[in-house]
Amino acid sequence: MATNRAPPRSRSRPPKKTASEVAPGVFVGGWKDATDFPGTRFCVLDEAPDEPIPAETHLPIYDPVADRPIRANLDRLATLAETARGREEAVLFFCGHGVRRGPLAAAWFLHRHEGVSLEVAYDRIRAVRPQVETAKEWAGDVSGLADDRPPVRR
Repeated sequence: MATNRAPPRSRSRPPKKTASEVAPGVFVGGWKDATDFPGTRFCVLDEAPDEPIPAETHLPIYDPVADRPIRANLDRLATLAETARGREEAVLFFCGHGVRRGPLAAAWFLHRHEGVSLEVAYDRIRAVRPQVETAKEWAGDVSGLADDRPPVRR
């Protein structure tokens, strides 16, 4: 006996969005990922929100008035993250949604720590987090990201 009923809907929930591992122990994510992350968390939002930040460090990496990344803060983050990784702690670079600023911080870390170009670093990040936008896609002046110094590597 045939029926015209639609098949039952799945009651399973969609997979929970989580931080993306872009290198061993190095993650990119959004605010929600940071609340439960079991490692060192770096918030890279432009301004600290009114609510408590789920991070050990808040360091803005983008100047919205000048429309450019803040190179000195990116270098500082790379050093802080390398120190945490040296203690074998996982690190999370996060912003609001893990699409622009968090990925820039992680790309800069990979660039400085591993000596890869920013393009290669972003390719690696996009391989596990396809929604990422490169700095060239959203920041006006990225000339300050031209690297004339050797990577941090230790």
